[in-house]
Amino acid sequence: MKPLAKIFQNPAALPTISSVVMELLAMSRDPSVPLANIVKAVSLDQALAAKVLRTANSAYFGRSGTISRLEDAISTIGIHNFRTTIITTGLLKALPDAPGIDMPTYWKMGLHTAFMASFLAESIGADRDVAFTTGLMQGIGALLIHLVIPEEACVVVESVDPFDFAGRRPVEQIQLGFDNAEVGAELLKRWKFPAPIQKALQTYSNRSPLPDILGQLLSVSSTYAYGVVMGLDRSSLADQMDTEIINSLGLTHDLLDTCRQRVSESVLMIG
Repeated sequence: MKPLAKIFQNPAALPTISSVVMELLAMSRDPSVPLANIVKAVSLDQALAAKVLRTANSAYFGRSGTISRLEDAISTIGIHNFRTTIITTGLLKALPDAPGIDMPTYWKMGLHTAFMASFLAESIGADRDVAFTTGLMQGIGALLIHLVIPEEACVVVESVDPFDFAGRRPVEQIQLGFDNAEVGAELLKRWKFPAPIQKALQTYSNRSPLPDILGQLLSVSSTYAYGVVMGLDRSSLADQMDTEIINSLGLTHDLLDTCRQRVSESVLMIG
């Protein structure tokens, strides 16, 4: 048995993402799909419908308590925020708590990574939705390791922080024969997520050669999110950024500051 196979040898035990969520993601990216069809699909998932309505009525949009129809909710939050709500809600439902992982911290890390990746992607003309999804999925391999082989996962985190997903990789390779990025990419392959997202998960920590644009966005955004989780201040967060990747993407410190503010507001919105 190949080392990675021990994670996937029992497919029935693996988390699954809702077919409604996947259908909605596809529908929301097709401009020819009528809004009525999207509303009908959302209505099939009560938790998702409630989340869309709560988001539209949040203080972020200034419409507190005034929206009761899904059509109005989707129009209020906009198609990008609708997609982020779909994928975040779908993932929340799909992933159970894992031994050795503090789940509130896991979601804090994931949302900060996802929104930072999205805003940085927007600033350089890349796909915001793909960047958001990539950021949200970064830690899924580590979570799966803790779910399937919790004893071995505990050995890994004796020498590295559980949320330092890049720093875990060499430790996992030694201890397990595979790492969390490989596990995450394989799960996303089984979920039929786009190949560029799978590739970004596997390559974002590369330094020679540098990963592609999506991988670089994940590298910067995950470094930022891990700094937030660790409680670093603004100056310390800036020091953690990889200068070579910052320059490669053409990012400025002023842009990063603006994105940091937007991330904080957006995490509150979706929470």
